Amino acid sequence: MKSIKISAATAVLCLILFSCGNSDNKKQNGNDINLDAVINSKSKDPDAKGDNKCLLDYQGKYDALLPEADVLAATGFSKGVMETKYNNRLKNPENHEFMYKFKNGRMGKVSGFNKEVQLPDVVVIRSIKPMSLTTFNQSYREVTDEQMQAANDALDEIAEGNTGDADADKAMKKAKEQNISKEQIKKTGGTLTGAFKEVSKGYRAVEGLGDAACWNIVTNELYVLQNGVKFEIRTDISNDNEKNKSAAIRLAKIVLDKCK
Repeated sequence: MKSIKISAATAVLCLILFSCGNSDNKKQNGNDINLDAVINSKSKDPDAKGDNKCLLDYQGKYDALLPEADVLAATGFSKGVMETKYNNRLKNPENHEFMYKFKNGRMGKVSGFNKEVQLPDVVVIRSIKPMSLTTFNQSYREVTDEQMQAANDALDEIAEGNTGDADADKAMKKAKEQNISKEQIKKTGGTLTGAFKEVSKGYRAVEGLGDAACWNIVTNELYVLQNGVKFEIRTDISNDNEKNKSAAIRLAKIVLDKCK
């Protein structure tokens, strides 16, 4: 469990460097495993991961996994107002994404602003990575106050160089190269973990999609697990959350039809 906390805190540190993804009626056991998902999953092993080789083969071609024609059909938008961008600079393809952006003139509110502003309509496919059902269920649910404190404690350990974790040490080395102090890491990390807690309140289980799936009403993101591999779809195309969710599920089903 400590390694999970260190990994999460390391991810927060990586976000700092870059800037300077639960349902009550689901059946759970004592280890936070969704029993229905275990029964329905192909592997039957909640700790198995990486078996969906088809999905993993798309890590270098996100645009082919969710083609333009499917996005246009799911959204009803015009190609004439569409732009695309492939974010694949990072070495690890798990961090890549392909984005469709439409300038439809939608007006809406942004956090921190009182008045409405013009918003782009966005569809993103990203983050294909091996993941077990155990990890999926631990990752996409509301964070408790105890877990928040544990994450902040782990971040402090990383900043002080007391973890012995290779990834954490590598992240700290980069921080030092960028002249980011321990105090900055702790302060910014605390802010980010607080934001993560707010986002975590938005997770809602989605039934009948893959081995397990979860929609976040705060970020308009759909997380889907199929045969030990997770992918994400973000659909911010409307001020109506249900429309965003419906489009995301439709697109996820297209992905799953390719890689069952």
